[in-house]
This record gives sequence, C-alpha cells and structure tokens, in this order.
Amino acid sequence: MTEQVMAYLDQGLGIVLEIAILAGLFFLRKLRGNVEGFFDSRTNAQKRQLLAQLGKEAFAYAETVYRGGDGPAKLNEAVRYMIDRCEDCGLGEVPMKEMRAVIEGAWLDDRRKAGLGVATVSTYRAEQR
Repeated sequence: MTEQVMAYLDQGLGIVLEIAILAGLFFLRKLRGNVEGFFDSRTNAQKRQLLAQLGKEAFAYAETVYRGGDGPAKLNEAVRYMIDRCEDCGLGEVPMKEMRAVIEGAWLDDRRKAGLGVATVSTYRAEQR
C-alpha cells in the first residue's frame, strides 16, 4: 500500500511540476511582450524627438543658406538636408509627410518666437509669392 501511495504522489508531483512549468512559460511570454512594447514605445519617442530636432536644423539651414529663395525652394532644400541627416543618424526611411510636418512645425515655432503669430496656409502662400 505504501508503494501505491508513493506512486500516486510521484504522479501528482509530476503533474503539478508540469503545470508550474507551463504557467512559468506563459508568464515569461507575456512579460517578454510587455518589455518589447515598452522598448518600442521608448524608441519611438526618442525617434520623434530626434526628428523634431532635425526638423529645426533643416529649417534653420534652409532659412540661412537660401535667404532670397521662395518658400517651396526653401522647403525642398530643408527636406534634402533632413534626408541626409536622417541617413547619418541611422533613422532609415522616414516618410515625406513626417519630414514636412517637422519642418513646418519648426517654421511655425519660428513665427511664434518672432512675434508674427501663426499664419494660415493662405497667408503663408501669399508671403511666398
């Protein structure tokens, strides 16, 4: 009878151990997903900050080098500058919409700091003519 009880205990411990291992694996898999999500969001935030800084640099470059140029020419040069800098910083492919958005954001910040107020798109286009 003692041998029979020991056999049941041995089987029971094996089952409990298997369940514990499966629960541990499930927990580790969920933890891995959470950690990856955290690092992805942190990396994206850092990437957005870097893009904003590069947009300010591109705007300043275009404003300084092409003082006499019109708006579209300056924007074109700012985008070229950003493309080069994004490659240098290892950002890879950055969509054109994002590049234009950060450059235009830098333009709006510059206008606010200069006390000119924020112009509408039609005012911006009228100034460029």
